[in-house]
Amino acid sequence: MRRKIIVAAGVLVFVPFLAILVYGYAYEPLKYHYLVRRVELAHTAAEERAAFTLAADWGRVWEVERLQASDMVVRGRKLSGDWLLRLEWLPSSPYGGGAYTAYRRVIDTNNVLILWDKKY
Repeated sequence: MRRKIIVAAGVLVFVPFLAILVYGYAYEPLKYHYLVRRVELAHTAAEERAAFTLAADWGRVWEVERLQASDMVVRGRKLSGDWLLRLEWLPSSPYGGGAYTAYRRVIDTNNVLILWDKKY
């Protein structure tokens, strides 16, 4: 009987600890990498709108910053256009230490309103 109590107590301590580790080191990084890819790889205005809506609904967009036109090199790539956008989500990556960030050239400036409406 004593052994069953010890095993049950061990499981009650271990399962929540394991759940926290899986959430922090597997689920959240996968979720934010997916959001970053959706935002950065949108090719049409409709895809961009869907990506911005998903990014605002599924993740907490912490900062929306319009980059200057002179900022051509962003994260090792060249982006050009009148509207260059940097999105940053609140949680930081447990692997890289920095916040999850996406960069993109905005196709339709009306889509940016989705992020502003959800942010504030």
